[in-house]
Amino acid sequence: VVGGANDPFYADPEVGLLGQFRHQYFLLFLIGHFQKAALLMLSDRLVVAVTRLNINNVESVKEFKRSIRQILAIFLRFTHRYWFHKVSNQVPAHDMFRMLTGHLGTDQLYAEVRDEIQDMSQYLDSDGLRRQAETVVRLTVVTTFGLVGTVVTGFLGMNLIAAAENPFPIKILYFAIVFIPVLMLTLYTIIKSKRLSEFLDTLSNERLPGRDKLIALMRVWRKKRRGPA
Repeated sequence: VVGGANDPFYADPEVGLLGQFRHQYFLLFLIGHFQKAALLMLSDRLVVAVTRLNINNVESVKEFKRSIRQILAIFLRFTHRYWFHKVSNQVPAHDMFRMLTGHLGTDQLYAEVRDEIQDMSQYLDSDGLRRQAETVVRLTVVTTFGLVGTVVTGFLGMNLIAAAENPFPIKILYFAIVFIPVLMLTLYTIIKSKRLSEFLDTLSNERLPGRDKLIALMRVWRKKRRGPA
């Protein structure tokens, strides 16, 4: 705004354009720059989180998930508290704020940050679903192979060893003799659950010949070959 310094319409600090700028337009511009600064800060935190991510390090992956969830919570608070397009009912202030956000590119920046955070959130959700699916597969394998032992012991019944009248230490000994091998077998089944699940998939495929199913069974105990250093 260009005007005479002696004209109260321009220079009056209360009712002139100078006062209007100090009390209205300054706050208007401050809000617009605050929104852009907050979005740039969130974008920078996303870049830092992705840069520090090392998929081969478990602690790095956990830290990445915590950072993304924290950024998502901050972005939601920013959206519901500080993200708005209308700051005044007055037409000049409304148009001025719209021109300011257009000049700063705030809407485009907001859309980019939102898309990036949504991509990160979808990655975390898909990774969580993948881990849950792997856990379900492992539990299914353990349950399937444990079903054999359950059926056998149920068929033989509890009277296979008549230990009801034996002393308590003998009962503890029988319990340990049964408990330790079953526990080791269960842990071993969990360790091999991934390969066992592949074997079960091959076994359930009616199109494959018996030779392929036998090879899949032998693959359960085959050691993985290490790549060149």
